[in-house]
Amino acid sequence: MSAKKRPFLSLLAISAFGLSGCAVNLGAFEKSDGYKNLYESFGDVKGLYEGGDRSYDIETSLFNSYTIEKGSWKKEEDAVVSDYYLYLIIPTKKELTIESISLGFFTEQEGAELVISMFYFRDDSEVPTKIKYLHSPETKPIYDEDGNIIGEEPIEYDDELVGMSILEGSKGLTREQWNNFSFGSFNQRGVLKPDKYLHTNDGGYLYIRVENNSGWNVGRLSPITFTFINLLIRAI
Repeated sequence: MSAKKRPFLSLLAISAFGLSGCAVNLGAFEKSDGYKNLYESFGDVKGLYEGGDRSYDIETSLFNSYTIEKGSWKKEEDAVVSDYYLYLIIPTKKELTIESISLGFFTEQEGAELVISMFYFRDDSEVPTKIKYLHSPETKPIYDEDGNIIGEEPIEYDDELVGMSILEGSKGLTREQWNNFSFGSFNQRGVLKPDKYLHTNDGGYLYIRVENNSGWNVGRLSPITFTFINLLIRAI
């Protein structure tokens, strides 16, 4: 991760859960269709952690009238399991202009600071495939033609992505309560006219990386276990 922080992350506290449905303003995603357009615009959100992943349907687990009003899940099977998530991956299915993305985080850890970076990939060919987790090794053995170890060589991970994030920043979390943040003012590269919006396409991916749980930050940041809810995406 680049040592230089870009000032494009807006981690702004939004109002607490308990909002009425009409208080949620998602711009182009009109409520009149029951947010059908929103649900059809994104695939299941994948929480990637060391050793596996979990997928969550946005409508049942991450955004509906019950999660907004109660700040919890109507059914236990829809709940987001708390874990040391490294990436929250949101597949995009449509061309959209996104103004902001809000998400609620919950941790049982005291004095936790959440450090986040975001990346947008336009297709499968761009996504990282060799990810450095908290316990990923730095090197791998070198073998001779007889299968004997004759040395070590560095492992080349491809998810460091120095200077490629569309925003990054940090925010302290209050223990055992929902901490609701809004992300905006994106610094997206590769667009014709950079305008601080996130421009998506069918087949793309938004990667939200929790730097605390990245192997690049061992000894520098404290790992954090958390759950998340109320993914609010505002498009124009």
